[in-house]
Amino acid sequence: MQKPRRIVMVAPHFEEYALRLSVALADHAEMLLILNTDVLGGEFAGRNMPSHPRLSIRHNGFASAAELTRLLWTICRFRPDVLHWQEPSGFIKAAFAGATVMATGKATRTALTIHDPVPHAGRDARVAARLAPLRRFTRARVDRLFLHGPACADQYQRAYLGTDRADDRVRLTEHGVLLPPPEPHAPPDDCRVLMFGRMEAYKGLDTLAEALEHLSRSGRSIRVDIAGMGPEMDRLEPRLHRLPGVTVRNMFVPAASLIEMIGAASCVVLPYKEASQSGVLAAAFASGRFVIASEVGGLVDLVEHGSNGLLVPPDDPIALAAELALAADDRALRERLSKGAAETAATRLDWGRIAARLLADY
Repeated sequence: MQKPRRIVMVAPHFEEYALRLSVALADHAEMLLILNTDVLGGEFAGRNMPSHPRLSIRHNGFASAAELTRLLWTICRFRPDVLHWQEPSGFIKAAFAGATVMATGKATRTALTIHDPVPHAGRDARVAARLAPLRRFTRARVDRLFLHGPACADQYQRAYLGTDRADDRVRLTEHGVLLPPPEPHAPPDDCRVLMFGRMEAYKGLDTLAEALEHLSRSGRSIRVDIAGMGPEMDRLEPRLHRLPGVTVRNMFVPAASLIEMIGAASCVVLPYKEASQSGVLAAAFASGRFVIASEVGGLVDLVEHGSNGLLVPPDDPIALAAELALAADDRALRERLSKGAAETAATRLDWGRIAARLLADY
């Protein structure tokens, strides 16, 4: 295919991801980004929003027939070479994706970034079950499918194709940095651990709680901040409050505040029971903070044990406790891992590099 000159990016979710990718693509093509600008504005409250002279942004709420009509008209008027969706969740938004993919002519190539090849356990699985027919419909009709690394591609292959055939439309892409600080600064001298995000069952908050209880019984206390909302936070908050050194914020944390919290931490812990790829991981690396993460899903494609983070078996609180203690006791290790995290952010997770590869793969 000839290098695309005009690209429409549609993002009913993953607003910061889509914006940063669109800004990088605008170095090479005329870009139109369609998303909910109210959500985008909220995500960038208190911080500078990236922009580009060749990037235009249009609002869509993805919630009504009128908005679908406006979306189709906006795409048609722009006359893109490529229509690229960030895969939606939610029935109406998924219907929007299917309708626009069907409506594009043969002159427009279509692409879909699949952020979660298979649904996470808990509420995500229930939503995804209702969406499955629509998602299959759209996934089957686009020209390119982008997935975040070999593990995610393997999840997609096993769930949708089995082992009989491969999907030659699949291309790999990286999850670029999110929540970069205005100015990077060094981690604290002492060890401070952070866990943040949407607290669903698959995030392994219970595994972290048990690991910290094990350390407490051994006479160890590690400073840990836990921030976010979700059913697991509600369920485990009383248990977490009893642990020495643990601070719990059961609340929505704005992006600007999250950046400050990541900067105040030595590392970010991801004790996930399952995973695709992770915006939390991308945000940690953006600030040069290493991670202690479960050896699951797409996390293993990015975390190199002993280089930019530490990997532990999933749902193993004893192993997690051991790695937390190791990080707390070894400042030189923390410094080496932090340097590795910053290098990964500047290379593999650089949006300019990601955009250049995406253009070659369209």
